[in-house]
Amino acid sequence: MTDTVPAWMRAAFGLSGRLSPALAARVAAELMIRPRGRNPPQAWELGPSPLLPRDIRLPGGLHALAWGDAGPVVLAQHGWRGRPTQFRRFAEALVPAGFRVVATDAPGHGLSPGVHATPRLLADTLIAAADSLGDVHGIIGHSLGGAAAALALEFGLPARRLVMIGSPSRPSRMIAAFAEQVGLPPAARAAFDLWFEAHAGRAVETLDPMALRLGPGVAAMVVHDRDDDIIPVAEAELLETAWPGARFLYTTGLGHRDLLADASVVAPVAEFMAAGR
Repeated sequence: MTDTVPAWMRAAFGLSGRLSPALAARVAAELMIRPRGRNPPQAWELGPSPLLPRDIRLPGGLHALAWGDAGPVVLAQHGWRGRPTQFRRFAEALVPAGFRVVATDAPGHGLSPGVHATPRLLADTLIAAADSLGDVHGIIGHSLGGAAAALALEFGLPARRLVMIGSPSRPSRMIAAFAEQVGLPPAARAAFDLWFEAHAGRAVETLDPMALRLGPGVAAMVVHDRDDDIIPVAEAELLETAWPGARFLYTTGLGHRDLLADASVVAPVAEFMAAGR
């Protein structure tokens, strides 16, 4: 959840982590969970569309884009440095089928307040959004947003359909990877792990989709591209064991983001959502 770490930063964390482990851990956590900008938009986000979204505000000042005026809600959550416009193709398919689509701008992104984003923060904002909107039929999450969507269901969001697209099944492993990347020594690494556990409210690995079990009445669809160079396809394949009742759709050649606009994904996801009404 960060860019390449320069050598001087590793040296700084190595020294500060030995002198003041707790302080180094807090600084590292702050660095990890602050998005600092957005990924460049894809061409398919910018072209003309038969549907124009509305800007809306949800609880806590959360910014969102909304398509459609009536019907059950499909919530959509982008991933790290993503944006609500990434779901425009899904809106174009779902609104004619009688749904409203609301894509939230994650905390620390775009016009939403805050500077931090974690799966727990995203899950909490999805729950608050659902409480405000009412009649939430399903959730679509991309990348980290998919893991947050699964977590929101675990915490009680009353949706009947979950779609995870290009999502990690073990986001807790990112914590260990980041600690290694910045070179935290053992004492600081322990404090770093404790910081995230306190933030999550329980052991972080218990919040991974791999550790969650879908509740009764919830159907899941997992979509992943075999050429995804951001989140390896192995993350989706692991869920086949954890969620034996879920539907799995694998694509090739679309990478991490273009599968959000390809008809081979959009149409089956829209059909999956409509089948649960």
